[in-house]
Amino acid sequence: MDLNESGSPPAGRDSPTHSGLWRHWGSPAAIYGTIVYASVVAAASKVDDDQASAVRLLVFSVVSILIFWLAHVYSTALGFQGDADDTGNRVRDSIRHALAESGGMLEAAIVPSVPLLLAALGILPADFGVGLALWLAVLMLALLGYSVFRRRGRRMLVCLAGAVVTGSFGIVVILLKSALQH
Repeated sequence: MDLNESGSPPAGRDSPTHSGLWRHWGSPAAIYGTIVYASVVAAASKVDDDQASAVRLLVFSVVSILIFWLAHVYSTALGFQGDADDTGNRVRDSIRHALAESGGMLEAAIVPSVPLLLAALGILPADFGVGLALWLAVLMLALLGYSVFRRRGRRMLVCLAGAVVTGSFGIVVILLKSALQH
């Protein structure tokens, strides 16, 4: 399901590159992937993280999102059946559809992974890297919420409400992390 399936895009936003990028970032998988990734980072991090634990956290978070992505692709492929009578075509079409629908989940992990990578390399303090990753996830969620409504031509107030509601999922993750670690 694409959150952007209603009508044509606003003027100037219909280039193939823009549409291709938007398809993934405007998908439920991107929102879901951002929340899952932030939740894994929050749950797996500790108060006294050091560089070695930052490496473990980065690896654990990336492997976790890959597993969630594979499960998402698999379940989407199971739920989608092409119109072809040939079983081979149905399976191929189902996998193609599932991969197209699930791309945003992997892409959602890129931005929050950057501060984790910098912490794993010792460039950032580990605790700061974790906090920055979580707040970047909140920012991404807010931008996704805003953009989905903006892309559909909604009024500014609706777009801002979408940003607040979607971003609040990330804030809840941070609040849960704080409550569990103190």
